[in-house]
Amino acid sequence: MKNTFSILVIFSFPFFQSCSTSSFKQNIEANPSVIGFFEKVDSVVENKMNQYNIPGLSIGLVRNDSIIYNKGYGVRSIKTGNLVTENTIFHTASISKLFTSVATIKLIEQNKMTIDDKLVDILPELKHDDKRVNYITIKNLLNHTSGLPDIRNYHWDNNNQSNNSLKEFVLGLNLKLDSKPSSEYQYSNLAYDILGYVIEKVSGDTFDDFLKENILNKSDMYSSDFRFFKIHDSLKTSPHSKRWVTKNIYVRKTYPYTREHAPSSTLNSSSKDLSKWMISFLQTLDDDDLNNKYLTMIEPSFNPNPYIGFGFQLSDINSKKTIGHYGGDKGFRSYLIMIPEERIGLVLLVNCDYDEDFRQEIIHPIAKLMLTTYLKNSEVITK
Repeated sequence: MKNTFSILVIFSFPFFQSCSTSSFKQNIEANPSVIGFFEKVDSVVENKMNQYNIPGLSIGLVRNDSIIYNKGYGVRSIKTGNLVTENTIFHTASISKLFTSVATIKLIEQNKMTIDDKLVDILPELKHDDKRVNYITIKNLLNHTSGLPDIRNYHWDNNNQSNNSLKEFVLGLNLKLDSKPSSEYQYSNLAYDILGYVIEKVSGDTFDDFLKENILNKSDMYSSDFRFFKIHDSLKTSPHSKRWVTKNIYVRKTYPYTREHAPSSTLNSSSKDLSKWMISFLQTLDDDDLNNKYLTMIEPSFNPNPYIGFGFQLSDINSKKTIGHYGGDKGFRSYLIMIPEERIGLVLLVNCDYDEDFRQEIIHPIAKLMLTTYLKNSEVITK
């Protein structure tokens, strides 16, 4: 394994801010000297945090087999003022789907099911009056072409923790489709929750345990878990929103967690752990085995929409293909992208849910900076 890039861990930074809920205003003291790569990254992040009044943020950058930058900015909660570090745990929202997809492909790789298996063959106990449900395949669940509607209310205040939460949720549904399977792209969190129960049924383990043992721990993501109640209190961050009228920032009373929505939404992780996973996944893609099923995940999977793979959202930066996913729930926003051709990865985790364009306004310039640095100058980034 190559390790030509140093791992940077920074625990704090100079900043000034008020921690009053009614008057919070982010005002990070900017470094007047913006010369090197790391100073430029800090400048992008800090300027956007000040512009959008972001309480706390964590970022991770990887290249080849190394984390080249990992840093926390701001506070975990405006009530406490506790600082964000690279180890701080955030609700990652739909980044969770990447892990659910990888777990699905792992079971396919183990010949425990196939991409074309019918959902009703794996879950014959599903309730449905709509006969079109009989045509939904695993592929349809992965690339949002099942015809299943999205979830309108997550009921985060349920805070279910039972091992049976996902099973009871899925089997309590009476499925009705908005469209015929394979006919159109329709983003569906419900499809991923059902896919999570497929993983439970096929693996014989709970979704959360299977993901923890076979995906998270395998990538050394030991602090991460789909079960919020398993996260150590010292690592937790609080969700923040903004009042409609006063525009004041406040801490939400309810953390977005209830176990039945784990497969679509509840991975709790840090920028450090997600950086480790990006390195691991990029290494998986490097395997040139013609039967490498993980490569199928990052290719267009539905002709009318060339921007969706199996779980991965597809795009490009500077004509380089990107793969990843946006995330957003009440109190949190996130963004993870990788550039497989250059073995580059970036992840952004934030504990607020307003003015969400800051995600690409931070990540895309840094990605372009990384591409420029590596491809034009052949510069080795170290610190």
